Amino acid sequence: MIQFNLKITKRRALIVIIAAILVMVIDSTIVKYIAFSNKEYPTLVYVSIFITLAVVFVGIVIVLLGFVKSKNSESGSKRGLSVKNTYLMIAVTQFLLISIMVIIIQPTITFKSYNTLSLLAVVYISHISALFFLIMLVLTLVEWIKTKGDKILSLYTISFSLTAIALMTSLIYATYVISNQPSNIRPSSLHRSLLDLPRGELGMYFGPALDITSILSFVSVWIASAVLMSTYSRRIGKIRYWTIISIPLIYFLFPFEKNVVDIFQPLVVSSPVLYGVLNVTIFSATKQIGALFFSLVFLAASTIVTKHEMQKYLLISAIGIAILYGSIEIDTLLFATYPPFGVVTVSFMPMGSYLLFTGIFLSATLVAQDKELRREFHNVAMSQLGLLKTIGVTEMEKQLMKSYKSVEKHTRSLGKDSRFEKDDMREALHGMVDEMDKENVREILHDVLTEVYSKSRAKTKT
Repeated sequence: MIQFNLKITKRRALIVIIAAILVMVIDSTIVKYIAFSNKEYPTLVYVSIFITLAVVFVGIVIVLLGFVKSKNSESGSKRGLSVKNTYLMIAVTQFLLISIMVIIIQPTITFKSYNTLSLLAVVYISHISALFFLIMLVLTLVEWIKTKGDKILSLYTISFSLTAIALMTSLIYATYVISNQPSNIRPSSLHRSLLDLPRGELGMYFGPALDITSILSFVSVWIASAVLMSTYSRRIGKIRYWTIISIPLIYFLFPFEKNVVDIFQPLVVSSPVLYGVLNVTIFSATKQIGALFFSLVFLAASTIVTKHEMQKYLLISAIGIAILYGSIEIDTLLFATYPPFGVVTVSFMPMGSYLLFTGIFLSATLVAQDKELRREFHNVAMSQLGLLKTIGVTEMEKQLMKSYKSVEKHTRSLGKDSRFEKDDMREALHGMVDEMDKENVREILHDVLTEVYSKSRAKTKT
């Protein structure tokens, strides 16, 4: 199915996550820090930092593509897109983004100018490709929910749907703002770039809309993650667990308090520079810290399972969700600074979305096909494996229903001869069961009978 040319381990996955988060934090906050600190550095310093971030970005992308290299396409989705095809798509996407970075860097080195069309190209390629993989993931989750409803699956589906809406809003907002920037961006102070940010009625509407969808998406993923990791509440106590688990949520939401209470208004009036520096220093990584927290669910699950292939898929999912939610940050890019800080952060979007989709989809496929793995999940009472149990069994049930529908469709085309139809149905069903893992059939029948029994008891009591 998938060959990992570079061996992925928990340690390497964590290093990649931390490296990507550090790059995104520096790239997305350096402009704000300089603006509030009231300091200005030579353009050569900014260009050197930008090139360094771009080089590290290229290195991370190469490592991730090495982690997941497709050799064949035995595993595919219902919509006909095999794993090999999606791998080629993300490889081409990242190549295009890196090429645009090279086009931007070349004139910045000579201190000439770069065209804002390059920024628009980065915005469109990163957003549209990330949206594609995210929508594929949402559609897959919806199919699983239709087969077997589950609260955690529903939360993730809602969150990823809201994230897709946030990306659409971000795309429209960025297009509007960047299109109103000068066509050629020349060397200038970062303070001037901040003052020249185009503002208009459309931007005033899309800014708050983007904040609202981001908050709703973050909160829904936080709830799902907190529930999946609730096993730890038995070890450290519920009060301590929910206190610790609430820190990323409070950290993410706190900067929005100025829209409600604005408790730091006196400090803003008395010491605006101090407030700005403290604000950027303390709350510069709210999205990235939250993204790191979301990845802990998959990282923790990878330490529990013993099957090496499943560990790989879980680590890929962990890297994907960390990069995706850490890269949805366009504020810095909108300033169109020289050099264009924010480009590197946005360019991480497609890779994060692809890894998340691929990791979850292949995890479900593996669980559906491996009865030993399902037995291991049933024997281990850990909440982190709850999502894997659900999506794996649901994928298995979906495959069974697909086989049944094909048999049903075949028998309907046989004609009106009832005897021939029954004989052919019996033969087709035998063939279907022979092709499937009999343990799968037993598990599904057991679940169905258990559900029927529970419903009959409920009716008897009423």
